Amino acid sequence: MKKINKLYIIIAIIIIIGTIICKVKGFNIELEYLNRQEINLSISQEVEIQKIKDISKSELNGKKFKVKRVGNFNNAVKIICNEITAEEKNNIINKINEEYKLEIVSDEIEIFKISNTKIRDIIKPYILPGIITLIIVVAYFMVMYNKIEFKKVLLMSLFIPFITELTYYSIIAIARIPFGRVTNSIAIGIYTISILGLTAFFQKKTIQMSEKEND
Repeated sequence: MKKINKLYIIIAIIIIIGTIICKVKGFNIELEYLNRQEINLSISQEVEIQKIKDISKSELNGKKFKVKRVGNFNNAVKIICNEITAEEKNNIINKINEEYKLEIVSDEIEIFKISNTKIRDIIKPYILPGIITLIIVVAYFMVMYNKIEFKKVLLMSLFIPFITELTYYSIIAIARIPFGRVTNSIAIGIYTISILGLTAFFQKKTIQMSEKEND
């Protein structure tokens, strides 16, 4: 019991600290969701991502950047950075021309400015499916584990997944782990694990109650 109480205290502290950090600093949002600039390059041969990364790193002067493939033919990339100057763009293109023996005209490559994506828009695709799933799960638990106290099943079914997710995102905020697609995908996995954990708990509880009834 003492171990459980300690766990509750630790979780409460994590959530409080995470909430404070979110209020003061916000999440460390992935570059792809911030105010950023992009250049798109398409060539006539397969692009080696690592070479483009090395070229970008040498010309973007320590700025945070990301290189992504575009399309399905491995011949186009997108270079994302919080700011790309005309000189940096020219230098990158010149080095790519040199590396791949190309003649890309720098003036034909545009620097696109893209506004940041709000957190609510990042998580919006997950909200409705999450709510629907939770309603179905709670209804399933109520039917399958009707031997257990109604209130206990209802509260645990709602409380455990919510607190688990809240704790996870608090850790993300505290550790300054980039918030985005990867963290949200992991959150789905953690949500699933919490449901499976509840299933195992209720199953065990039901078996114990049946054994007592049979004694």
